[in-house]
Amino acid sequence: MLWTLTMHAHDAASERPILGDRYAADLLARVDDPPDLGLSLGGNTPLICARAKLIDDIARGWLARHDEAVVLHLGCGLDSRVLRLDPGPGVRWFDVDQEPVIELRRRLYDDSRTATVGDVTDPSSYRQFPADLPRLVIAEGLLMYLDPAGVRTVVDRALTPGSTLVADSVAPWVPWVAGLQPAMRAADTGFRSSTADLARVAPRLVDELSLVDATATRTDGLTSTFVRLFALVPPARNAMVLQTYERP
Repeated sequence: MLWTLTMHAHDAASERPILGDRYAADLLARVDDPPDLGLSLGGNTPLICARAKLIDDIARGWLARHDEAVVLHLGCGLDSRVLRLDPGPGVRWFDVDQEPVIELRRRLYDDSRTATVGDVTDPSSYRQFPADLPRLVIAEGLLMYLDPAGVRTVVDRALTPGSTLVADSVAPWVPWVAGLQPAMRAADTGFRSSTADLARVAPRLVDELSLVDATATRTDGLTSTFVRLFALVPPARNAMVLQTYERP
């Protein structure tokens, strides 16, 4: 959670921001012990910010077509998406995360009315959300941390008829490689599912974007060159993808 917030803040302070999250630096300044990303994690900043930018654009377009709707931002962490998109009065937005995260969010945000306690892997958590309006479900940087059963619960319970899911996931080989990263090992975290697990349970796929390609086109210099070379290898190009699903 703090890694992502720090990446957003660093991007916003750069000469060529990808996301331009103007709220991130202020939030990070309120954190007692902000993390040092180091070289390995800091190198992921363009990818993480390109992902957030694409999701913002997709969500903004969806909201433009739905004056009255429900948005579930699952595993929201400290993300400021609701402020960046500023949805209209007919949109009921829920920033959903576990209780310790929501408590922190309520302390750091001046306006935390959207903050909602919920365990995304607990089917009963979804009973608190209205089911009679069009629904957009955003799962950013979430599903890969859930096991296949947790991914199924999100798909089965979060997606009501007619709803849309926007989620990123990783190729089946990525969890093993990510497990070698010292920072992730030190944090005792890791990826537990992949695009294959999501595909088994998800409804109709309507769009898929390579986040590697998105990073290459939103950076320049050595970073862009390296990412473009990386993307020439087909398995690498789809290491992380952003997918949009619709439930009939």
